[in-house]
Amino acid sequence: MKRFFGLLISIIVLTSCSETFDVKDPTEFNEEIEKRTDIETAEQLIEIYYNYPPNEGTPKLDITSNELSDRLKEVTLIHDEQEDDSQRATKIVMVTELDEKKWIVHQIKTNRKCWDGRGHTDWGNEWCN
Repeated sequence: MKRFFGLLISIIVLTSCSETFDVKDPTEFNEEIEKRTDIETAEQLIEIYYNYPPNEGTPKLDITSNELSDRLKEVTLIHDEQEDDSQRATKIVMVTELDEKKWIVHQIKTNRKCWDGRGHTDWGNEWCN
């Protein structure tokens, strides 16, 4: 009986904490940046991808990066406390590579959080109400 409850709790924890993403094709963005040699960091690269409109004020962005290997980096941008009536936060995760002075994006994933009462409040890919 203890094994059953232990297994049940494990299943609940593992399935409730899984974060879902929308996967974006990076081809168009790679074409946009292929001739640019002015992008120095993966953090600058993800801000260019996010392309927050300058006339909307200064967003609250949290950008972190993690080295996956000598050449690959995973960079994450989170825009929290958005001025939107339903969506609270946006997350973008990119796997990037710097090849000499040019960046190549291998993967782009996005998801979101909703404000309380407007949908899911954990990271997920469902749209907010």
